Amino acid sequence: MNANFVIMGLPASGKTTFLAALWHLIESEETGCRLSLCGYSGELTHLNRITEAWRTFKKVPRTSHVGDTNVTINLRDNQTGVSGTAFFPDLAGEVFDLQVEERRCRSELIEEVASDDGILFFINADVQDDTLSVVDLNARLPPQDSEEANTVSGSVDGDASAASFQREWEPKLLPLQVKVVQILSDLMRPPFRPRRRRIAVLISAWDLTRDMGFEPSQWLGAHMPLVDQFLKANVSTFESRTYGVSAQGVNLEDAPAVDAIAKRLPSNRVQVVGPEGESHDLTMPIVWLMSSNE
Repeated sequence: MNANFVIMGLPASGKTTFLAALWHLIESEETGCRLSLCGYSGELTHLNRITEAWRTFKKVPRTSHVGDTNVTINLRDNQTGVSGTAFFPDLAGEVFDLQVEERRCRSELIEEVASDDGILFFINADVQDDTLSVVDLNARLPPQDSEEANTVSGSVDGDASAASFQREWEPKLLPLQVKVVQILSDLMRPPFRPRRRRIAVLISAWDLTRDMGFEPSQWLGAHMPLVDQFLKANVSTFESRTYGVSAQGVNLEDAPAVDAIAKRLPSNRVQVVGPEGESHDLTMPIVWLMSSNE
């Protein structure tokens, strides 16, 4: 049997870095992993470029708004024999932003989601602003009158100063978790085809959470409670699991850490934490998605 799944996520959520690390893992056969490569379609130059950047500790180029870099990877579970197809659409994260802000969506995504058996949904662990309390947010608001604004800025022209502090609300200011819930809720109504599907929520840059002591599902509940509650309230639509993934394995700005991790095999830089345990096998969440078709 064959399982199809699509990759989704907002800007800088880790989709391209994941693809680069995944391609190295399955193409190099450097270490044993659960899935093996059966074939692919797409631009090999693009795959090699992002993978080489990943291997050499350079910033992986992000997906652009233009260019034909759709990638489809055919995989096989070495234990069960189940096959799967992962579709990485050439969609910058900003395209998903526009789905929320302007209520527009590309037809190719609608077509791919119509035939998928599951979703890999990426969320970046670096979401400090999303966890601010109402008190913290109020502290960031501009002064309420021109006199207060004048005091803060030291400007003689109070009206001009107040205007400089004011910013009209717009959809792009929505918290990240609100955008995520909107994207997921869109899948429950036309033009998407509503049905039950598996979703693996991948918390990328998981190395940033190392000192927090959270399991991935606990992190989601603590830092993105709206997403966590939405998934729990819609189990008839989404069967979900949460994974922590560090595809890069290190903060590229930390030179000593990069030097230390460079001594390892590239495949062993990867860190994955999920209900199944901890592993260097980046295919763990994909294996779970594929298991629905066993």
